[in-house]
This record gives sequence, structure tokens and C-alpha cells, in this order.
Amino acid sequence: MKSRPSNLPPYVTFAEGAELLRALDIDPDATADSVRHLARSRKDQWAFGDGPGQTPYRRSANARTMDTATFLDQMEKDPPNPHGRGRDKKPRAKPGGSS
Repeated sequence: MKSRPSNLPPYVTFAEGAELLRALDIDPDATADSVRHLARSRKDQWAFGDGPGQTPYRRSANARTMDTATFLDQMEKDPPNPHGRGRDKKPRAKPGGSS
């Protein structure tokens, strides 16, 4: 993991956050969608939201933004699983498909 640069923006979108995760080698495969997935799947452990103890998202035009330092602190403390399930290798079979 690389050290944080001193000139980070105060707030990041999901896409900018993913870019930072890749640049800092916290998650080399991060995408905006993978960061959104973490936000949804970690619900109570995610640092941002409207719940108790969570930091509210800020709106910038039509995008939600997160405090950069809080975002990076969380991702360094609890990084994504590098051996997670990942993308499907082939299309999934439909239930009740033909035999």
C-alpha cells in the first residue's frame, strides 16, 4: 500500500474513490460499481449513510460524495476481500431451464 498524497480532494464520488483505491494499491481492481457494492453489502459497517454513527453523504450536482479521509480510513482498516467471488465466468443457468 502506498502512502497518501497530501493533496487529496476533500470529497470523492464512488468513481473517484475507486480511482484512489487503485492508485494507493488498496484495491487494484476497484471500480465505482465495486465500491457501491461494498456500501450496500456492508450496510451497518459502512461509514456513510443516514444511520446512527454514520457520516452523511454530501450531494454534488447529482452525485453522492464521501469525505475522502473517512473513506480511505475505512478502506485501509477493512479492505475488500481480494479473493472474493468475482464476476461470473459464464452466464448463469436459468432456473427451470431446458434439460
